[in-house]
Amino acid sequence: LDVGQSVAVCERACVAVEAMEGTDAMLRRAASLVNGRPLRLVKVSRRRRHLLFDVPVAGAATIPVMRDTGTTLLAVDAGRTLLLDRDEMLRLADEAGVAIAGYPPEDDAPRS
Repeated sequence: LDVGQSVAVCERACVAVEAMEGTDAMLRRAASLVNGRPLRLVKVSRRRRHLLFDVPVAGAATIPVMRDTGTTLLAVDAGRTLLLDRDEMLRLADEAGVAIAGYPPEDDAPRS
């Protein structure tokens, strides 16, 4: 639908879509709606050829928010998402029990 860069998902239902508040605030809002059930965070890029504007970004600062909100997975658009402080982010995610996964862009996804 080309709205927001992130969604919070709980039990296969979209709980929240990121708006101007940013990813961390969206996760806090989503956590307030799911009564302690685990969330998953999915960050995507728009399907433009270039990423000059509005690049999806995730960083180490989001990992404590994920831990605090019960978010157990960050799925990112591989090759199209900027991971700030990547090594630190991965270390913090490992300590917090948060999985980080890249999924192939739609153009590269396997066809069935």
